Amino acid sequence: MNSQVKSQNVLTIILLRYLPKWPLFLASIIIALLIAFTYLKIVSPVYEIKASLVIADKDKVEKQKAALDEIDLANTSKKVEIEMEVLKSRPLIARVITDINAWCTYHDSSNEELGNTSPISYKPINSLPIYQGTAHVKILDTNNIELVLGENTIKVPFNIPFKSTLGSGMIQRTKTIKKYVGATISINFDNAEEIITRYQSNLETRLVDKLAPIIEISYKDQNPQRGKDFLNYLIAEYKNNSTDEKNKLIKNTLAFIDERLGLLSGELTSVEKNIEGYKSSNGLTDISAESNIYLQNMQSNDGKLNEVNLQLQVIDGIEEAIKKNSVPASIGIEDKGLANLIDQLSALQLERNKLLATTPESNYLFDPINEQIETTSAAIKENTKNIRLSLLNMKSSLQNVNTRVESAIKSLPGQERGYISIKRQQGIKENLYTYLLQKREEVALSYAPTLASANIIEMAYVKAVVWPKKPFVYALALIIALVITASIIIIKEIWGNNISFPAEVEDALAKPILSEITTAPKNAKSLLQHSDSSALSQQFRRLRTEIAYLHGNREKGRITVVTSGKHGEGKSFIATHLATSLASSGRKTIIVELNLQTPCFIELFELPKASPGVTNFLNMKASKKEIIQHTKINNLDVLSAGETINNPSELIESKAIMDLLSHLTTIYEDIIIDTPPIGVYTDAYAFAGQAELTLFVIRKDITKKSELSLVGKLFNEDRLPKLNLILNG
Repeated sequence: MNSQVKSQNVLTIILLRYLPKWPLFLASIIIALLIAFTYLKIVSPVYEIKASLVIADKDKVEKQKAALDEIDLANTSKKVEIEMEVLKSRPLIARVITDINAWCTYHDSSNEELGNTSPISYKPINSLPIYQGTAHVKILDTNNIELVLGENTIKVPFNIPFKSTLGSGMIQRTKTIKKYVGATISINFDNAEEIITRYQSNLETRLVDKLAPIIEISYKDQNPQRGKDFLNYLIAEYKNNSTDEKNKLIKNTLAFIDERLGLLSGELTSVEKNIEGYKSSNGLTDISAESNIYLQNMQSNDGKLNEVNLQLQVIDGIEEAIKKNSVPASIGIEDKGLANLIDQLSALQLERNKLLATTPESNYLFDPINEQIETTSAAIKENTKNIRLSLLNMKSSLQNVNTRVESAIKSLPGQERGYISIKRQQGIKENLYTYLLQKREEVALSYAPTLASANIIEMAYVKAVVWPKKPFVYALALIIALVITASIIIIKEIWGNNISFPAEVEDALAKPILSEITTAPKNAKSLLQHSDSSALSQQFRRLRTEIAYLHGNREKGRITVVTSGKHGEGKSFIATHLATSLASSGRKTIIVELNLQTPCFIELFELPKASPGVTNFLNMKASKKEIIQHTKINNLDVLSAGETINNPSELIESKAIMDLLSHLTTIYEDIIIDTPPIGVYTDAYAFAGQAELTLFVIRKDITKKSELSLVGKLFNEDRLPKLNLILNG
């Protein structure tokens, strides 16, 4: 409950504090809204362009490639987070802005941007242009141009490379060239690196769903067509880049197989020539049945032994590659588990190298990949260890068999034994050659273009205008206007010398403020009516209650003096409205105007100008009864200052004023005395002894902080009875 009341009080204080400044707030709001309106008219809208693509899942791709289930070299595992970073990488964006000429704009002789209707297009070679500035191209005819760079002029034909301060490049013609023959086209070159940074900052990628590898790409641009072209080229370049990486891996594998086939082809030819020469030199035409049996057994056993030796060599190669932290080749591995582990390591290493091209190695994206590489390498080491033990046992067994067969062959003639040895070598080479040919064909099939790593779901399209948003701009302008205006008021109050806050008075004097009048009517001459329910009327009712408490139990003849330090602080305003409030409560009240220097009651209460007053009574020109004037307000009478005199202070100090006040206490319940400013005149001291309560008026933005020393002196001297403070806002 207390917090609710406190909140209401704070809100009331804020409203009462700033409400009088409403013209300033209104002016600032109007100016701010006009600025916002002008801004919305001149600013170019920024559009959001979107596109989306799906990253192919490895498992699904493998099902589509059942014929290639032994070759996984081209089937790298895709991490969507990595692909999102690749899409935003500078090298990829650099290639795209080169394709769409984003780093330069084309203008005609009237400096109007031509865009897609430009008759020429500059294409850099090998690198982006380093030139910044404007180049002028005069189209001599449909085949030749004249390039002007500063003071240098170069005459070159279309589509022919040339070198200049632009770098290496060529100027190509477009289909609109005939319309611009004889015209001069200006090419404005921007800093290519800054353009890449700008495109990169305006590009965003988002994972649509964690369960589905769908990436949404968005880009913001003032030119919607340029934004669509950029996104479409970006996706196309990304797909081409992915395909190039896959084909590069396949190409390296094919080169390795071709190299091995070339060596085996030479070795096989040499063995065949040896057989031919052996038969010719020894006159062999046929081999006995027993020799054929031995030969077949030996070839079969040697084939197995050769496979074991080949597997051991492969194992040695794998272990050596693992020690060097490189990826071993999986060609020739018969163990499916080991082959799968090597393929996984190859895919992980390729994925890591791909990420390393666009992301620092310290990035968190490397952590899961490095951990998987370490785990896979450890598994390969353990697997090769077990396979080696198994192969060594098999080799020992095969060698024992060979020993027995060779002992049997020794019983054959030497010529026949030599023939079998050469024939065996031929069989070994033929088997290896056939195996590598088969693997080469399988790897070559990986070039199939239908197995894409990313598919487009939605081509680039313009979604909406993201800036400016009219409601937001107007709301922001409104908030800025209010904040700036309030800040100006607060700064003025803080750094100004005038009183602005009640706390400034209370801190300086260490005295509380009896009441704060925070609202005043537009017309200072208007008076409160009995039925008035305004905020000002409520404030004076509270002041009326405070005065009743300070007067104690006295019901009749209560004298209240209202004074201030100087003119213009609202002393008469407080006195007249307090008297009106007292009268409206049913108390018989009179207000006495002892501010003889600057009287105002005749005009304020609409009294006859010749009405007698205090000076007439003190000069014995009118009786007590004659100087009391009735007002239009029930229960309220007025004793005005009367005619103007030269010595008001001397009259105030006379005994007659005391008699007058004593007489009034017998008739009225409340006597309100409006005195001259006590900082200027000392008249209030003359009748202070008869008063029971003194209200000292301090006015916001009028009373200076330095003038509070007078009030402090009054409190210290205690010459005014029951001195209390009124803050007039």
